Amino acid sequence: MQLSGSLPFKPNDGSELDRKLSAVLRELASAHSERISLNDLIVMLGDRSFVPLLIIFALPNLFFFVPGASVITGPPLIFVAAQLVLGRAAVWLPNFLGKRSIEHQAFARIVTRALPWIEWVERLAHPRFWVLSRRAADLTVGIACLVMAIFMFLPIPFGNTLPALSVIMLALSLGERDGLWLVGGFIVSLASFAVVAAIFAAGAFAMLNFF
Repeated sequence: MQLSGSLPFKPNDGSELDRKLSAVLRELASAHSERISLNDLIVMLGDRSFVPLLIIFALPNLFFFVPGASVITGPPLIFVAAQLVLGRAAVWLPNFLGKRSIEHQAFARIVTRALPWIEWVERLAHPRFWVLSRRAADLTVGIACLVMAIFMFLPIPFGNTLPALSVIMLALSLGERDGLWLVGGFIVSLASFAVVAAIFAAGAFAMLNFF
């Protein structure tokens, strides 16, 4: 399959930065293609790909669409968050990740279920209470999303929900420059950290008692 230009849409050249994520997802879901690859998503999203990709990779872990979703979405989510921390201008994925694809029908089902929630959130998020510079925001949100992505990749039963929610809230705050969503995202991140720490502490305590 062709990894760029394989879908019947034009790449985003940066002239449509104000397009909503819901509009991009609708266009992807309506494309006439058997499969949609990660490289296709990057071509479609263009220079604005960091925020939408963080949300797209986190969504399956939040709504339990795909069993073991973190194994599929975890590595690219880690790559995207790490590049945000490093200050890259656009997302790059190694070929072994970029070629990963999902059946169009499965992607369309995910989009159909997620769109009402995404559109509701889009109506709530807007620029307010934002005091960070662009680089400071990218660095802060990127580090938090990177830690949450690593948590999502850990084999913790039902341990993906809070980290995925945190990634989505932080990505939305970055895209909309919304300070309230940023604070909310960090609160959920702290809750996720506490849950993971408690699970590991309980596991360590059980092992000490066992031996």
